[in-house]
Amino acid sequence: MSFLLRIQHEVSCSLSFALFSFFFFGELDVLFVQAAPVDSCPTYSGSSTSSTSNAVHPTGNGTAQPQGFWAGADIGTVQRAEAIPGRVFYDFDGTTVKDPIKTLGDAGVNAFRVETEPGQCLGPTTTFDNSGNLLGRELLFELDGGCIDIQVKTAQQAVAAGTRFVLTINQGLTIPTAWESYTYAQMLSAVQNETQRQLQPFLDANLLPDIILFENEGTDGFLMTENSTGHTRGVNDGKSSAATLDQELCGHAPTGNMASYPQLAGFYKGEIAACNAAIAAARLSPASGRYGLHSHGQYVQWKEILVHGPSPASQTTLTTPSGTACDFSTVIPAAVLAQNASALLTVMGFSAYPDPMTPADIDSAASIAATLGRLNDTLAQLQSYADAYAAVPGQAPLRSLGVEYATGYTAAQIPQQQAHTRAMWALVKGYASLLGVMWWEPWYSYNDWEGGNGALCGRTGGGNVTGEMPTETLTTWGEAAVS
Repeated sequence: MSFLLRIQHEVSCSLSFALFSFFFFGELDVLFVQAAPVDSCPTYSGSSTSSTSNAVHPTGNGTAQPQGFWAGADIGTVQRAEAIPGRVFYDFDGTTVKDPIKTLGDAGVNAFRVETEPGQCLGPTTTFDNSGNLLGRELLFELDGGCIDIQVKTAQQAVAAGTRFVLTINQGLTIPTAWESYTYAQMLSAVQNETQRQLQPFLDANLLPDIILFENEGTDGFLMTENSTGHTRGVNDGKSSAATLDQELCGHAPTGNMASYPQLAGFYKGEIAACNAAIAAARLSPASGRYGLHSHGQYVQWKEILVHGPSPASQTTLTTPSGTACDFSTVIPAAVLAQNASALLTVMGFSAYPDPMTPADIDSAASIAATLGRLNDTLAQLQSYADAYAAVPGQAPLRSLGVEYATGYTAAQIPQQQAHTRAMWALVKGYASLLGVMWWEPWYSYNDWEGGNGALCGRTGGGNVTGEMPTETLTTWGEAAVS
């Protein structure tokens, strides 16, 4: 029986109600949330029966969106780095030992992100593997990261300092072997349960994210490649017939491939329903939480075009390449089909890595101008979507968020990196829809991406990397924050 059957109450929000409805498909249960009007309550639905809430939440004011401007950071690898024997984190002076998250906060960073993975252990994490060539594994992003409890502890530490909290929940590209025979309704239920499984440890710790994002830099969607065969459902990869492809695109062999957007949109809606139900079951009060997507690629917003563009793909109909008209009414629950994923996903997350960042590029004013120009194009595109949504009565404001950003400058080029950062801030703050930008893992300096220069810290101890200390660019980054 699904965890979702535990929810048996109505949730009040102002004068409206969010009703929980149940649909039964064999042994698995699917819950879908009938959303209340968005002008009367925030996206999250909290419990009306809870007289008080002990939730640790940085804003918690019940408003429809987080306030201020975010100069944020990913911090999911910090606790793992702290567990490396001999690794010490310093303040700016290079001698004062200091908690790395506090260093970020003291520099002005006011938002943090962690993420969870499908099937990731819940914990407790009792030890890390520090054997063998530890630095070699760190260099290649191969360190063990621990269970979800590590991400919870990291978020607790950040939120206790008064910062905002973003959580990314991942389903992954691979369809587990046990799911390959599922109907769409069964896979939807499995997606909901996995969503709840990843979120629940945070709720148990009284942590309510300001934003929940689905998929980290999602490519063509999620849950589309069969684990047992390697076949990618919904595309002609030479491993299926035209008839099989029709079955997949029409949901009879379900896939989260964007090629069948009605199915993917249904999974998104199911994830949101699962989060709302879990939050209500935890008896947490409504907060300024929102849901969103994180698009893949440098300045590439095709996912947002699909979801929020001027002519978004249909969430209810699809004609396959062979001309077959899919009948999703027999596959996707009616309550799911009736909802609008575009209205529920109100944060447009994107990555913005200004590559190439070679020494020649850094010294070239034209190259830096081109980098900022690409970012400007993306923000203008996202702003146009936000402006269009603002004209829709009752629609929650559509906002954008730079979920991942980093520039690779050598230690000798820090003044140039600071100038580039200030120019970037001046540009992006001109767009009303932008919540802010988050630096990708500012404390992860020993890696083979951009020679490790994409972090906001430098290394001490030579080849042994015994310590890390922030660069002056961290101060420049935090200067943009508005709490």
